[in-house]
Amino acid sequence: MIEGSLSPSLERLEITLQQLIRRIHEKMEILMVQGITGSQFFVMKKIHEKGKMTVSEVANELNVSLSAITALTDRLYKNGLIKRDRDEKDRRLVWLTITPQGEKTLQDYGVNRQEVFRKYLGDLSQEDLSSLINICDKILTSMKKES
Repeated sequence: MIEGSLSPSLERLEITLQQLIRRIHEKMEILMVQGITGSQFFVMKKIHEKGKMTVSEVANELNVSLSAITALTDRLYKNGLIKRDRDEKDRRLVWLTITPQGEKTLQDYGVNRQEVFRKYLGDLSQEDLSSLINICDKILTSMKKES
């Protein structure tokens, strides 16, 4: 539990995290694969992991609104990165899958993301990296309990 005396530490952590996230996003933008945003990457990655998904399933998995996922998938479809297929048994269902072009884009974007993380986290010792992962996992577990 956090006490009042930790307030300066939490303020410092907030500033540090904001700077860290902003700088990583800047580097990601530089290395970004043409025609795909970070949000689109996560949508494509989720569809790729599952093989095929409906828009509703993607929204639920990523905990994002249906309208936001619809807009993202529309752009991915128009760019030829995913395809839509109506379910043969229930024509109301539309399945999203990754196209070969989408597979290549996903792979290229993933490689670029790994480069950024390797560049900035590669100097951490295995012990420090494990500690960072454990701390982030604890925070995420706490956040998930609220949902």
